[in-house]
Amino acid sequence: MLKIDQIKEKLRKEGLDAFLFNSYSNVFYLSRFSSSNAYIILTDKEAYFITDARYYENAKEKLKNFTVLELKNGLKGLKYFINNLNIKNLGFEKDKITLSFYEKLKENLKPTLIGYEGFLNEFRISKTEEEIHIIKQAVIKIDNVYKKILPWIKENVNNNLTELSIRKKVIDLIFEEGGTSESFPTIVATGKHSAIPHWETSEEPILKDAPLLIDMGLKYKGYCSDFTRTLYLGSLDSKFEKIYNIVKEAHIEAVNVVKAGIPIKEIDLTARKVIEKYGYGDCFTHSTGHGIGIDIHEEPRIYKDNEEILQENTVFTIEPGIYIPNWGGVRLENIVVARKDGVEVLTQTPLELVNLL
Repeated sequence: MLKIDQIKEKLRKEGLDAFLFNSYSNVFYLSRFSSSNAYIILTDKEAYFITDARYYENAKEKLKNFTVLELKNGLKGLKYFINNLNIKNLGFEKDKITLSFYEKLKENLKPTLIGYEGFLNEFRISKTEEEIHIIKQAVIKIDNVYKKILPWIKENVNNNLTELSIRKKVIDLIFEEGGTSESFPTIVATGKHSAIPHWETSEEPILKDAPLLIDMGLKYKGYCSDFTRTLYLGSLDSKFEKIYNIVKEAHIEAVNVVKAGIPIKEIDLTARKVIEKYGYGDCFTHSTGHGIGIDIHEEPRIYKDNEEILQENTVFTIEPGIYIPNWGGVRLENIVVARKDGVEVLTQTPLELVNLL
């Protein structure tokens, strides 16, 4: 089990007799088992995996390091099991449950509930080499999707292409590459839509002589990839080329400062300084990146106010952008790993400007 001894040590330090995990991502992190209805309870000595009849037999077969129990009678059955553990206090993920669940859970529960936010963040931030290997595979697969989508767009640009039709093709290619799903809804933004960082892909037709932003990712073996490129369709516009090169410069400069042990804010400030130098500081409206793993957005946030130190083997995105309302935008995103002696860039797609004529 992943870092289980360190997690149990944290239980002891916090004075907890046990901890209840219910969020999908933390249950998966601890067990490597995917279930839509499962709980993990860790005590100082035991690890319990509790799930319903739909998953029970499969979990029992696969999870040899857990005591696997079948959940009967839903929350009532869970509470019955907890009450029979004879514990005094129980930690829980207060940032991952609803108020309704909490109120029902605490009713007639013997142990005292103690809520935590981000209880596993300190363990999940720094990835194991096994996790990095899986993410690297997910990155290779999304790189391949991009390689395939470019000639497809060029071939079909005169066939009434829409943002949604490109997204549909991206999804087809994700499955073709062996991904299990999108890691988030693919963003396809044509023309001035690319000025909205999280544009919702629409039925709008793809414009010619305009930028086209594609932000996509896939899940593989439970881990996410994340990738953005902004290309140009048609006769290249000099303003677009200028903006693109500024974002590219900011991206490269930010990548070059990555090294375990530096303040996280230095990465964001480096990218922001480049963009501000050219007078577009107000057009960079989000953080330079975010951690990535089982969830598409994990700790840490790569932002100018983050005073924390970058840990070794942190996997995160670098994605500076410039967004000009009613004109368009450019974002370039890669996934990197902070190593003790520098940076490892997982994304292999070049940063060069792509102009599809």
